[in-house]
Amino acid sequence: MTVLELKAQHDALQKIATTRDPIRALAEFVWNALDADATSVSVELNRNPLGGLHAVTIRDDGNGISRARAMEDFENLGASWKRSRQRTRLNRVLHGKEGQGRLRFFSVAQRASWWSIYRDGDTLRKLSIQIASDSLHKSEVTEVDLADSDDATGTIVELNPLKDTFDWLTGEEARTDFAAVFAPYILQYPDVVITFDGHTVDPSATVAHSKEFPAHSVICPTRVIKDLSIKVIEWKHSVGGRKIHLGGQSGVVLGSLPANVTAPGFEFSAYAYAPFFQEIADANLLEFDGLNDVDFVKVIDHIRDQLGDYFRARQAERSSELIQELKNAGVYPYEGDPKDEVEKRERQVLDIAIHAVSSYSRDFKRAENPLKKITLGLLREAVRHNPEAIHNILHHVFNLPKNRQDEFSSLRQKTNLGNIISASTLIADRVVALEVLKSIVFNPTHRRTVKERGELDVLVQANTWIFGENFHITLAEAGLSRVMQRVSEELTGHKGKRKITKPDGSSGRVDSFLGRIVPHQDQLHREFLLIELKRPSLKIGRKETDQLEDYVNAVRKQPDFNSTSTYWNFFLVTGEYEDDVGERITQQGRPSGVLIQKETHVVWVKTWSQLIRECEARLHFIAEKLQVEVTDEFIEERIAQLKSSILKEEPKILDQAAAASNPSHAEPKSTRASDAAAPPG
Repeated sequence: MTVLELKAQHDALQKIATTRDPIRALAEFVWNALDADATSVSVELNRNPLGGLHAVTIRDDGNGISRARAMEDFENLGASWKRSRQRTRLNRVLHGKEGQGRLRFFSVAQRASWWSIYRDGDTLRKLSIQIASDSLHKSEVTEVDLADSDDATGTIVELNPLKDTFDWLTGEEARTDFAAVFAPYILQYPDVVITFDGHTVDPSATVAHSKEFPAHSVICPTRVIKDLSIKVIEWKHSVGGRKIHLGGQSGVVLGSLPANVTAPGFEFSAYAYAPFFQEIADANLLEFDGLNDVDFVKVIDHIRDQLGDYFRARQAERSSELIQELKNAGVYPYEGDPKDEVEKRERQVLDIAIHAVSSYSRDFKRAENPLKKITLGLLREAVRHNPEAIHNILHHVFNLPKNRQDEFSSLRQKTNLGNIISASTLIADRVVALEVLKSIVFNPTHRRTVKERGELDVLVQANTWIFGENFHITLAEAGLSRVMQRVSEELTGHKGKRKITKPDGSSGRVDSFLGRIVPHQDQLHREFLLIELKRPSLKIGRKETDQLEDYVNAVRKQPDFNSTSTYWNFFLVTGEYEDDVGERITQQGRPSGVLIQKETHVVWVKTWSQLIRECEARLHFIAEKLQVEVTDEFIEERIAQLKSSILKEEPKILDQAAAASNPSHAEPKSTRASDAAAPPG
């Protein structure tokens, strides 16, 4: 027996030999067998009578380890016969060149034993090598006699006893992880057979799809990484964990790290090859979590970006196939091509959500078409009005797992479609509202019959942005309504319910006055928006503006607002105004339309045409880019809806009409659903 002493300190060898991944430790012995031109390698998990794992055996039919090789390689750290070669005798790629892989057993077992049969000329010889985990610097090399069954070259490595139970190695996750490591090698050399715990690694039977990226360069902070190639294998079944496997050359895996790539519904392994990874492996750095070498970080980020782009494209392919199936079944909630840019983006988000649901929810897959149609219709409405709510729907309605929800959210955020749809829908809704308003006030058919109460007020109170972006969000406040009613009673002397009559004695409808509170970051400050609406057919004069000014002053002086920080925005909107009113609201030194401007309040007088023209100017550019189209039929439908809403509530509104004066009065709080958010003043 010869005792070879590796010329290195034990603690240094221990650091080199340590790995936190038992699969990688076992893989090193398989790689050594493949480098020795083995065509058959098996990893056997030896169980005790109770079924527990107590040893691991690796068998191969390679060339074996000669005494001369053992004398050289096992005595010198970093020495290996592979250093002088690029390929094996069978012209396969080589895995290791540092002579360190044989020590990986340290993390798994207390002892590693080799029995290797090699050919010395025409004679077969057998060698025994023993290394203990507490003496990594010593290898016991012994020539032993051949057994009767020893008739071919090969090596058997036994790791026994194990340092831990490692029972999880017998499970499916370990098996699939092992298979993922050697899949590209088997695909490259299909004549090689590798088995793990009796299961043959057969990627051809489990590969669903694969993609190879051409070799390219990556510019890093301190160097250019050349010849980086990437391969993706999509599996038909789960592989336990998505990983990026790193190698120096195609087919060889030196180390792995989590993929951290959003790819909902895909089971995959990625393989990145470059000489740079061989350098990292030779420095024994692939074992470090969070390796912060700036060039390594840059390359990994690049790989993940490439994978992200790839899986987004694959997601689109899958989605298009699924969407076509739903269209053929007549359950997809859209028809034809997108009518504008808003709907196009809505469909993109909906398609992502549909794929997430379909890839996980068995109930959805098995559902009858009518139920699918209802479900997808509800999803469409959620996307159209609140894309952010889709995440909650996937959780509460479809019970999508947390990881699938996160994948969907990440994918949606990366596409930024949620924000685009929110903005696009906002603009589209404004364009529609403006087109309806234009038809109401300009179309002679509606202009003569339109009512302030129940038609104009319903439309305006839902779209206070038309008076400026600072009024985009306004809130209801019951107190303001009561104040406005009280002022109306004080100015007119009328209390309670009263009937409004025209000069000819016929019944009339009072004008509409809306009141809203404007949110402010200072909770002690209040800002109010008060709007008086006049019919488009009405032309006002000085009498109406004087009445408005009286109303403004009366509201401001109410005890509710004495000695408080309060600002008032009054708007009077009418069809036309007389020349003397025009003179008062077009004075030098202040904006056109301002009737009164003080430190605590401003009073505007605008015609419907001026108000609409200003809104169109603000919306024109974005609306043009979105290509939002509003048909005449749609406008008429919306106007009909407005008219039907007032007719349904007619008795209640007439009963409440007594609170106002003409032309300025307070409108009681409406109970219509469309009015609930905006009680008029």
